[in-house]
Amino acid sequence: MPETGPGPVPAGGPPESGAIHNPASGSGAPIRRLAECCLQLPGVQASGILLTDGRRLHRQFAAVGPAAGRLEQLQVDLAEGPCRDVCRTGTLLADVPLAHPHYRVRWPRFTSRALAEGFTATTAVPLQHHGRLLGALNLFHQHRDLEAAYIDTCQVLAETTAWALAREQELARVRAHNAQLQTALDSRVIIEQAKGVLTERLRLPPHEAFARLRAYARTHQRKLTAVAHRVVHGPADHGPFPRPRTLSPEPEGEGNA
Repeated sequence: MPETGPGPVPAGGPPESGAIHNPASGSGAPIRRLAECCLQLPGVQASGILLTDGRRLHRQFAAVGPAAGRLEQLQVDLAEGPCRDVCRTGTLLADVPLAHPHYRVRWPRFTSRALAEGFTATTAVPLQHHGRLLGALNLFHQHRDLEAAYIDTCQVLAETTAWALAREQELARVRAHNAQLQTALDSRVIIEQAKGVLTERLRLPPHEAFARLRAYARTHQRKLTAVAHRVVHGPADHGPFPRPRTLSPEPEGEGNA
């Protein structure tokens, strides 16, 4: 969609590729597809999505068309606008007339910029999954040009996208948990190997070998696994716990002068 100044934004034509800003892991493709699909609906002239992680209102957004990109970024920068409100309340805002005095007061800077970009109305749809707010879909259009049936379609698309996002986030959590378990297992293995090395090298019981490893790591402000790795893979005669030197036997006859 070409950039526009004041006045209506022309509808139709091939959409520009969706821009993804501050991408979170895995979520870029679903929200870009949602923005592009909604742009195909009659009356929709630009579309964007803002996501929330429950702590910060906006952590990522996608937009189709430069005007939509500027308006989504404006909502992030100003913490003001329809997507911002929907991310807080989870309530649909349908065919909001941006020139109305109420919305000029509610979102003064956003409405001014949106009207300057050529849009007279916006519709903001929540992205929810099992009551959990994941973000909001923003449709830019002319007042009363977007039929209720198409708003319903956008709600269905938003629900489907929210489901996909929730699945991806759950998968990311599982992967992170598995990675933590693997790291813990790898750490345990190298520590047990180091205990075995010190048990043999210094002739210590396993519990004393572990105590010495831990004390060395604390004293030298090193990670226990790093110390264990040096013990296992480093030279036996150097490093944290070198092998004790044995005295060479005296040659025969020496000392009998």
